[in-house]
Amino acid sequence: MNMTNLTREEVRDLYDAYYGALDDVDLHAWPEFFTEACVYRVIPRENFEAGYTLCTMQAESRGMLKDRVTGLTRTQMYAPRYYRRFPTAPRLLGEENGVISVRHNLLVVQTLIDKHSDIVLSAVCHDKIVRDGDALRFVERVVVFDSEMIPNSLVYPA
Repeated sequence: MNMTNLTREEVRDLYDAYYGALDDVDLHAWPEFFTEACVYRVIPRENFEAGYTLCTMQAESRGMLKDRVTGLTRTQMYAPRYYRRFPTAPRLLGEENGVISVRHNLLVVQTLIDKHSDIVLSAVCHDKIVRDGDALRFVERVVVFDSEMIPNSLVYPA
């Protein structure tokens, strides 16, 4: 694995900032973690393993991610809730042509203000990261969730 221009610490810093922004509901910061031309998918494991592309959420550019944020912030028609994301340490799998492949597991917990916390997502994330100027950014993020059923309340990004 030749990642001479990248340290594990830099990758970890990217994930810490990414999940920190999402847990703090800084949705406007979310698209900035991606390159202009990017892929973001949340897909059931069964579809992913079969090679199907039918996703629960999909965006193919930073602009589409920004549209998603606009939809979330202007049309909130659901009970107030908090999400906490619990990722495992990122595992650097390799680099090809400046694209770093990373994999990690993710657990997402949702808390409605007047209820107990519930696990809403158990997943593995398959990410491709590039150096974009002075920052690391996702060029592809595929979140593969284990269950065929997820709550329709999973409205925020993973």
